[in-house]
Amino acid sequence: MPTRLPPQLTATGTAADSGDNTLAAAPGASVRLVISALILQNESSSATTMIVKAGSTAILRALAQNQGDGLALNFPAERELVLPANTALVLNLSGANSCGYSVIYHVDAA
Repeated sequence: MPTRLPPQLTATGTAADSGDNTLAAAPGASVRLVISALILQNESSSATTMIVKAGSTAILRALAQNQGDGLALNFPAERELVLPANTALVLNLSGANSCGYSVIYHVDAA
């Protein structure tokens, strides 16, 4: 019988607080988030530095200089972005500027 893959989950919305914004909550003890795709887009007209974090640790950084600028990452199978156990996916914004996001992920045993 083929191995059943974990269900894909999505998180989409707009982050707008200066500082840390949780995109996907920490899943709990002994499990971790596995990110398959991540899209970030500056929805404001102000330059915004976007720092993607695993909890409090910075892992990706982008400067969205103009409205519509952003980042689109698709991680291939077996090469996904794997966060440490019980760690949230966080987006830190340099200012209170709207940033749209979409995340495709699943939860896996740590």
